[in-house]
Amino acid sequence: MTPRLPEAPEERIRFETDLWKAELSSKGAGLLSWQLTEYVDKSVVGDPLVELTTLDEPGRVALETPLASLGLGDLSRAGWKVEDRSAYSVAFVQDFGGALVRKSYTFEPGGYDFRLRISVENGTQRTLSPTFEIRWPASRRESPDFKEQTLIAQHQGELERGRLDSLGKEGLFSMGSTPMEGTTFPRDVEWAGVELRYFLAAFVPEVPRETGAQFRPIEPATAGDVAIAYRPTEVPPGQSATREYRGYIGPKRVERLEPFGVGLESSINVGWAWMQPLTRFFSWLLQLCYAVVPNYGVAIILLTILVRLVTAPLTQKQMRSMKGMSALQPKIKELQAKYADDRQRQSSEMMKLYKETGVNPLGGCLPLLLQFPVFIGLYYALQSSIDLRQAPFVGWIQDLSIPEEIFSIPGFDIPVRVLPLIMGASMILQQRMTPSTMDPAQARMMMTVMPVMFTVLFYQFPSGLVLYWMVSNLLAISHQLWVNRK
Repeated sequence: MTPRLPEAPEERIRFETDLWKAELSSKGAGLLSWQLTEYVDKSVVGDPLVELTTLDEPGRVALETPLASLGLGDLSRAGWKVEDRSAYSVAFVQDFGGALVRKSYTFEPGGYDFRLRISVENGTQRTLSPTFEIRWPASRRESPDFKEQTLIAQHQGELERGRLDSLGKEGLFSMGSTPMEGTTFPRDVEWAGVELRYFLAAFVPEVPRETGAQFRPIEPATAGDVAIAYRPTEVPPGQSATREYRGYIGPKRVERLEPFGVGLESSINVGWAWMQPLTRFFSWLLQLCYAVVPNYGVAIILLTILVRLVTAPLTQKQMRSMKGMSALQPKIKELQAKYADDRQRQSSEMMKLYKETGVNPLGGCLPLLLQFPVFIGLYYALQSSIDLRQAPFVGWIQDLSIPEEIFSIPGFDIPVRVLPLIMGASMILQQRMTPSTMDPAQARMMMTVMPVMFTVLFYQFPSGLVLYWMVSNLLAISHQLWVNRK
């Protein structure tokens, strides 16, 4: 027969610093709320501070400890007693069937980090094997910050992610039978938690090689949690064991994450490994532009102009090469017709023509290919910068990190967005001005398909990225006009 668990009235403890507000409950000895005082959630009515605990059901707490190995069932919501409290620390204690368990929190007032220590003193007549498991819940929330909510773990040096909106959903070949199970990492977990696009809740065990993690679906695509646990530790009668986690709940800022020394900063999406130096350079350049003009929209325009100036020689070479190739098309077609049955002679005559006219057939391709890493680096720099979150530009564009919207068409709920439409129009104009070696019918089709495709694609992009691409197109048009005039 399972012994009756001790009951205690709920007691709530609040802490507050210049960076965050926290509320803990003695029911479960866990976290009820963690709000960031420097960031607001404009989708919330009333208290607008960003709340990073997403509790999927009433009565649940974050950082709950099931303690199932004690043989008393799930103790996640059991009552605890407040044993000790100071300005930035609190300890909960409870006797569970002879096992005295303590959960102690020590917060860092100047940062977003804290330490959670769990100890078990075995006062029973049997050997206990606690896993010191903690859980952090994640549930869907209607807020731009939570659209990309993802369960994350660093396992053997590699980041593993599971999007909440796909966790627990049926697989492609499951034929509607059983939802997909969560992902399990049995050991060697350096840290695990839940990430948003700009925020992170991560928990670092003191002994990674003995720690595992699991992404657990609770309600398919709606609610789940990350469970982090040590391997079972044998605690004989009369002895005790203690395990510790270091937690971080705050913004994704490199200067805050790097001091942990376990790669928390890798949660900031700065692209592939070979792209990261370029992304960091553009992030630095964006901050430099912002220091000159304290408006991130104007800073993006300045950054785009700088990039265009640096890449201007390559772009000009590409434009001239394409114009030269366009001018040679009649002669190339003559050679193709004249030597239609002799491919080798056709190739040699065409190379002779290129040499005489000084036109490089690859001159229009290579500079274009060299610009792709620049675009990708800029993309990740703008996409990952928390400084663009809720950063206003001008007029109706009050948040460069989300798609802008001037109004919505009544009855259809279709947003009207100005920047993508201008960008699409600029692409049409740019293509009309750019010399082409394509068949006229194919060129006309591309002039229609490409701008429409890019407009649809960019319609869902953050306005900061659309602004960059639009300004880049307008600068390219100006450059093309100058080249054509010369």
